[in-house]
Amino acid sequence: MIVSARHLSALPFIAFFLVSSADAQTPPGRLETARKVLEAGGTTEAMIATIRANLPTQRAANPQIPAEFWTRFEQEIIRRAPEFIDSVATLYAQRLTQADLEAVLRFYESPAGRRLRDLQPTLITESSAIGRRWGMRIGAEIGASLQQKPQ
Repeated sequence: MIVSARHLSALPFIAFFLVSSADAQTPPGRLETARKVLEAGGTTEAMIATIRANLPTQRAANPQIPAEFWTRFEQEIIRRAPEFIDSVATLYAQRLTQADLEAVLRFYESPAGRRLRDLQPTLITESSAIGRRWGMRIGAEIGASLQQKPQ
């Protein structure tokens, strides 16, 4: 299997799904603040935008998978987004101090933070397109260089 930039961009989200809430030993206040950070930062919307931006590429790369799968997958991601947020909140609460979380929350509640949140889905979609073009260009260059190499 060839690993591309689009596959690598999905790794943080896959890793977040693997974090177990049951393993968390974090203070409840910190966990609640982490949830507020994720809500204020638009994490759910960003995750859904990332998945939607990458679905066409995944569909094209996996034509053997029926279209119904992709439709249902997208619906389930949206329906089950709270599970994702719980896992990511646990991760944030484990890795960041209460003071860190409060500072991040203040940023997201500021005008600049709200602007970033509002732009996040568009930035993700456009960044994914840039990444695809970039990866294709690099792949084409390497492919061309390999064809020119004497055997």
